[in-house]
Amino acid sequence: MSQYDLDVIIKKIQDKSPFEHKENKRSRPRTLKIIISRLYYSQSYTKEPQATREKVTQLLLDHGQFSKEEIDKIFEHASRRQTTDYSEEFLKQHPELVKAKASKDKGAPDNKGIEEENPEEITYLFPRYA
Repeated sequence: MSQYDLDVIIKKIQDKSPFEHKENKRSRPRTLKIIISRLYYSQSYTKEPQATREKVTQLLLDHGQFSKEEIDKIFEHASRRQTTDYSEEFLKQHPELVKAKASKDKGAPDNKGIEEENPEEITYLFPRYA
């Protein structure tokens, strides 16, 4: 069993035992990226990407091996912006998007071709590790 299996990651977090990595410049961030990816994809990331990020960050901060700056850097590298496929979390924060889409679907006139700028949602795309 690998140290990157989800069960092992959760156990190490609970026990606050360190994740092993080689002592080189790229090994620590790579280890953290794999851990974050495994934790992130095990949660409700499609429905609540920001809440999932906060939960994963808090788990790792409670564990204590990685700093907030290291964790944030991994999330920043994995961030992507979307404008059409909003999560439930984002729609709850922006109910005007639901109303605008509903009125457009009902055939309401669209402000004579004037395109309204929609807010962008930040979601995260990590590699999937087996």
